[in-house]
Amino acid sequence: MESSREATAAPVIALRPAWRSSPWAGLGGVMALGLGLRIWRLDQNGFGTEYYSAGVRSMLDSPHNFLFNSFDPAGFVSLDKPPIALWVQVASAKLLGFSSLSVLLPQVLEGLASIALVYHLVARRFGEAAGLLAALFLALTPISVVIDRSSNTDSCLVLVLLLAAWALSVAAERGSGPLLALAMVLVGIGFNVKMLAAVVVLPAFALVYFAGAPLGWRRRLAHLAVGGAVVMAVSLSWVVFYDLTPPDRRPFAGSRRSNSMIELAVGHNGMERFVRRRGAAARGPGNPTVAPGPAAAPGARPGGRLRLVDNVPVGPLRLADRHLAGQVSWLLPLALASVAAVAARAERRWPLDPAHQAALLWSGWALTYAVVYSYAGGIFHAYYLVTMAPPLAALAGVALMALWSWYRRGGRVALLLPAALLLTAGWQLFIWYGDLAGTAAPLRDWRLWLCLATVAGVLGAIGGLLGGGARDGARRAPRHARHVGARRQPPPRQRDAALRLPAGRVRAGRPGGPAPLAGRGGHRPGRAAAGLPPGQPPGRALPAGHAQRAAGRVGHHRDRSAGDGHRRLHGRRPDPHAGEPRGDGRRRSGALRAAGG
Repeated sequence: MESSREATAAPVIALRPAWRSSPWAGLGGVMALGLGLRIWRLDQNGFGTEYYSAGVRSMLDSPHNFLFNSFDPAGFVSLDKPPIALWVQVASAKLLGFSSLSVLLPQVLEGLASIALVYHLVARRFGEAAGLLAALFLALTPISVVIDRSSNTDSCLVLVLLLAAWALSVAAERGSGPLLALAMVLVGIGFNVKMLAAVVVLPAFALVYFAGAPLGWRRRLAHLAVGGAVVMAVSLSWVVFYDLTPPDRRPFAGSRRSNSMIELAVGHNGMERFVRRRGAAARGPGNPTVAPGPAAAPGARPGGRLRLVDNVPVGPLRLADRHLAGQVSWLLPLALASVAAVAARAERRWPLDPAHQAALLWSGWALTYAVVYSYAGGIFHAYYLVTMAPPLAALAGVALMALWSWYRRGGRVALLLPAALLLTAGWQLFIWYGDLAGTAAPLRDWRLWLCLATVAGVLGAIGGLLGGGARDGARRAPRHARHVGARRQPPPRQRDAALRLPAGRVRAGRPGGPAPLAGRGGHRPGRAAAGLPPGQPPGRALPAGHAQRAAGRVGHHRDRSAGDGHRRLHGRRPDPHAGEPRGDGRRRSGALRAAGG
């Protein structure tokens, strides 16, 4: 029987998809897709943001300009950003020669590295399929593709934050102070990429470590205090060095009148971006970003195609605006479903298990940035939302696999997957509606046909899922009935094991010992083999007579003396505690018999 089962299972393994037998094949496909999107006609972007590219060219001239992040070759004024991301561009230009490709290539590679890291972080806790989906979502996120094709420093910031998330995850699982310090070092490096934009994740990181580290609460607080000191020291290292250098030996601090890099970090790159200024309108800078796309057709309604996406009013629903949601939160329904799915898991303990730690990390990361960007009434650009792309992609990948497992389980929970797909498609149509409504000739717009294809695809997928679920339920019903009938009569092997129970006090699993615990995917011994009657918790000792009677009930022995006859057959004496029959059909205990009762 077993050989026939193995013979029938072999072709199934051979026909498995390539990404399941080798996850690197699936990851390679996702990486190839991400690379294609990021390098397709990259030369049309020129030097990206020319302000930063000019600084890269100046830093190639001398070590002095390189160290102090100089904007001009003479070293008169500095750029308004920290140097780490720009130093990477300088290294690329030094290696390949100064060109548009050498300036933009580092951001492409940083974006690909971020995709691979998201796959690793999700797959290590939620499975390879969830990791591949998360990597795919990040590779396709519009704002992530756009930023990875520019010379902005946000691609480097996302990569450094993902590295910090990896170090924090391992530190929280092991309760390791050195790994927590490494995570804080990486966050400090992120500060030297884009200053205060990097420290938004710190509340989520601290909460994950405090709630998940398997240590006493005093040690957890001590580790967090040391980590805070580390992130402060690393963050301010270059800034303090810059300000302590005599002003006549360094460039003037750009974008500030006080010639102080600390004031630049706290003011222009800090409070003025994330805190609404008193008396100022809730808008972006004077040169707002225009949403990409072709110009409006003649006769189109005003404000049709060209949208000032940086001027969305502040408030709790700011990120729900169509023009911002289309950049990063197009998977928001799936991300919310992921949070609900992980929160609904029954097995929760303190400290949190690794799966809950990962869910708290991604949801906390997304939530902190969402709150900051929703109320950022100062200098705000839509491309800031790229820091929300990794957590939303990770949550969406986890949600799809959780919903798929519930769908395979059947029952009412199987309807959650079609409902989530329908809700996500409806959210995407809401995002597209504003631009489609402003076109004079919508039939010529490719996005209209994309909307129709999305609707048709989602409806077809929902129909297939509902039909497949109905067929699976019909197929499972006879099998379930057969299993229920089979449980009435245990297999011969189980009955023999029940009859071979030794005399004496018996514990579940083996004589005189605790029951072996079934791990994930392991085998839990049957109650009959353990000598336990129904309802008896495993691990508790029973007198041998009770154990034998329980075995006799499981084996359907109508004659209660079968257990004693089995002991006589093997030359074993009956247990004096087992009792003996009385005239009224009941058994008198061994203790009463010894006392003459």
